[in-house]
Amino acid sequence: MAETLPPAVYHDPGIHDLELEKIFRRDWICLGRLAEIPAPGDYLCRDIAASPVIVVRQKDGSVKALANICAHRATRLLECDGHVSRISCPYHSWTYAIDGQLIGAPFMQDTPGFDIARYRLKELACDTWEGFIYVSLDTNAQSLATRLGALTDLVGDFRMADYVPVFSQVDTWDANWKCLVENYMDAYHIHRVHKNSFGKYGASEDWTKLFDGEDAFSYHYVQEDEDPRSVSAHPNNTWLKGDNRNRTYLINIFPAHTIQLQPDMLWYLSILPQGTECLEVRWGVSIPGEILEAAAVKQEHIDDLMQLLHQVNSEDQPIVENLGRSTRSPEATRGPLSYLERNVWQFGRYLSRALSA
Repeated sequence: MAETLPPAVYHDPGIHDLELEKIFRRDWICLGRLAEIPAPGDYLCRDIAASPVIVVRQKDGSVKALANICAHRATRLLECDGHVSRISCPYHSWTYAIDGQLIGAPFMQDTPGFDIARYRLKELACDTWEGFIYVSLDTNAQSLATRLGALTDLVGDFRMADYVPVFSQVDTWDANWKCLVENYMDAYHIHRVHKNSFGKYGASEDWTKLFDGEDAFSYHYVQEDEDPRSVSAHPNNTWLKGDNRNRTYLINIFPAHTIQLQPDMLWYLSILPQGTECLEVRWGVSIPGEILEAAAVKQEHIDDLMQLLHQVNSEDQPIVENLGRSTRSPEATRGPLSYLERNVWQFGRYLSRALSA
């Protein structure tokens, strides 16, 4: 019988350091969606394993990932998300084009041997998949097209890249990052924790099918029908066929990108550790354009959806933080996993592979 992770795995500083080195400094980490930075100069900022990173939309429409560290004295350059026409250091005003090339360095012209053309921000590996932006600190990381090919075959017909962003936010929770990943992929807790949100629409456990996934991801889906309360593709959506028109996929792209994909909504989490006892989560919501266009009042449709998802988060956060505290107890032990926690087990298998590599 499959069991939970040993409780010490969530709190041991040595394991945390190993996760940073072997997972977050090697794997692909989702930082957001292309549609969240639509214009040249739009950017996102995150810290991956203590490495500050900027993702910037370029003038040709491409995206670059750059170290968010000045080439002069290593000052952090940008904060949060935003828009710039150029990147200027807040310390000594060294200024960079949005592609990372140094274009201005006050008073350095009087420094013997200085050549402005020799300096630029370090460029990091950056790739995209289905409208999501990924960065890897490992220059030899396997391409996403190869890594996620089987997942593309599974959900590519949803055309996630075309979904329209309506919300994004960065929060901190008082729990180990693994607690939230496991919770998102746990099909066993819906009846209890979400009885006032998702659970109001029926027993999703009865409609849930679980699968092994691949080395790079795990997933399960909830198959509904054409009941008016069910998730469903809009009639103007002619590309989704068969059961996918009423199917919700729950996906974990290892290590910490989770997705709830429906024909009428996309909800994603990008989770990053902040030590052993705290996590940072960027979460965003997108809606298919045909559904927004058909809504009687677009903002009311968005508000209704966000009310539901804020309710879901308000239910998840206390239980995840509860787990974060209680697994510190010397009395905490490993327990048996339900068949509905198959993807929790798959996540544990990924951790074992990654940390022992």
